[in-house]
Amino acid sequence: MFSKNGYVNGTMTKDEQIKVEAKYHWIRWLWFYFIFATLGIAAMAAFSVAFTSYLEKQMDLAIALVIMGCLLGIYPFILYLSLHLTEMVCTNKRVVYKTGIISMKTEEIKIERIESIQIKQSFWGRVFGYGNILFSGTGSAKVEFYDVDNPLQMKARIEEAVDESNRERESDFGNKNTDDEDEKKL
Repeated sequence: MFSKNGYVNGTMTKDEQIKVEAKYHWIRWLWFYFIFATLGIAAMAAFSVAFTSYLEKQMDLAIALVIMGCLLGIYPFILYLSLHLTEMVCTNKRVVYKTGIISMKTEEIKIERIESIQIKQSFWGRVFGYGNILFSGTGSAKVEFYDVDNPLQMKARIEEAVDESNRERESDFGNKNTDDEDEKKL
């Protein structure tokens, strides 16, 4: 149903390739597991009391508790989908951040428009090895990857991909100029 990098793969051009894919740090998933456990326990308690109320013929209370249990179970599911469906990708042509479950929000910068790549790390981010990577482009273009695992290494890998893409583009541009000059000579 949900493919990995579905948005990026669906919008790539024929000669575009994924170079780097950023992953969330485990600390971002820790919040999901905490919510899953606490709301899961509360939902199970609600269903248990609802069953007891049903057996005691207290239908209004049983229905209310079943509804409450379902609502408590929805939030962890939505949080999981949000974490699972977020895409933080660098291709040889652009940097893409996509998030959303039903609606979708994307931020993209073409590789040749990137002016700087910055890392934002809090104290706890330095201790546990996570942080944000901020891409600034020409004009007011900005893309930010949040809570990335090992942001220093990720930044280095992205810079290598950007440099490689720029070298390829420059060599293609040089070949086109040479081809144009050869055509003029004929």
